[in-house]
Amino acid sequence: MTGPRRTQPLAVTLLLAMLLVVLVAVGSTFYFSNLVVKREFERLPSTVRLAIREQQAAALRGELVAPTPPLPVVRTGTPADPYLDPFDSSPDVGGVVRQATGQDAVVTAGKRPRELRTDPGRQPPRNRAQDFLRDVQSSLLQVGLVAAAVSALLAFLISRRVARPVSAVSRAAARLASGDLSTRAPVRGGEREIAALAQSFNDMAENLQLLERERQQAVADIAHELRTPIAVMQARLDALEDGVYPLTTGQIALLSTQTQLLTRLVGDLRTLTLADAGRLALDPQPLDLGALGAEVVRDLQDRADARGLNLTLQAVPALTRADPVRVRQITTNLIDNALRHARSRVAVRVEVHGPQVLLHVEDDGPGIPQESRDAVFTRFTRLDASRARDTGGSGLGLAIVRALALAHGGQAALSTSSGLGGAHFTVTLPTAAP
Repeated sequence: MTGPRRTQPLAVTLLLAMLLVVLVAVGSTFYFSNLVVKREFERLPSTVRLAIREQQAAALRGELVAPTPPLPVVRTGTPADPYLDPFDSSPDVGGVVRQATGQDAVVTAGKRPRELRTDPGRQPPRNRAQDFLRDVQSSLLQVGLVAAAVSALLAFLISRRVARPVSAVSRAAARLASGDLSTRAPVRGGEREIAALAQSFNDMAENLQLLERERQQAVADIAHELRTPIAVMQARLDALEDGVYPLTTGQIALLSTQTQLLTRLVGDLRTLTLADAGRLALDPQPLDLGALGAEVVRDLQDRADARGLNLTLQAVPALTRADPVRVRQITTNLIDNALRHARSRVAVRVEVHGPQVLLHVEDDGPGIPQESRDAVFTRFTRLDASRARDTGGSGLGLAIVRALALAHGGQAALSTSSGLGGAHFTVTLPTAAP
């Protein structure tokens, strides 16, 4: 197992990068300048190259050697040699030089190297080309040092501008990792990418905080829903144990009802958990939604008659490919929800609309307020909590309807209009492929 990698500050990274750029620029200039000098040297005649090499070797040994005559070029003053005064010559050249006008000019010769041999303390004549090259390289070194200093300053300034907002996001991420979901990173002006990073972090923190609140609310709701039937069962069992109630078939039926409620609640929670995790097992088969709707209406007809409600069905053959058990659960939940809120009538309608089959369930109840339309598919949501609990509702029916519809590639929605004046739910499923 490897340990954490060693990191370095952003300022150091920028400084090293800029110094590397300066080093490459200065080094390449040195290299190409020497390459140019070498090429020019190779263009000289062999006798001149030999004389120059002898002078350089003698200079390295501290000796003074006169160049091997004759030199091919007589270097005189301006403009032939800008490093000499007018009408002066190289140290080994002197005499009369004919100008372009045809007149002769007297050129004063410099001191000859042979005369310098008698003065051991004097230095050998300087090679002006080498002096020029040396001056250029010295200037390059100075420019390199100045560029390095400027690079260090720029690296410091840029690192502060870049690292400060990034460090702020890093500190906010550390606080978020420690459990403080309310932390946010400051969104500063400047670089667009850094501002987008901070905004994305804040969006993520906001979503995490929202999910945490939903999780806490879900845990509280589940505990509340489980506590009610368990408390009823515990109180009834204590009364039976103390002899307050006799152990009769009615008492057993009451305990059985609470047990069924617990079983259904646990099953609903498991279905929602699997659907949220994308692990809900489906067994898609060719299915006629109209025929299945007729079966569910027939099964719930007794419940509608007990409540004095008129339950009707209008269906056409609507072929889809879905899990029959899960689609039956969708239809049962919708009709059961309508039966609990209807005043006198519940209408079920199945139709085909293009590449989709639609299941409509309407009632003539009080309907759903506008402000509650987005919350009806949220788990543990009750618009009439007391009546729903008395009739065995858990607030999970519509949440399961939407989860199962989405798992089949469809959707569940609450329509804005209803022919009966109450709630109008619509579930859409894709038609079966031919």
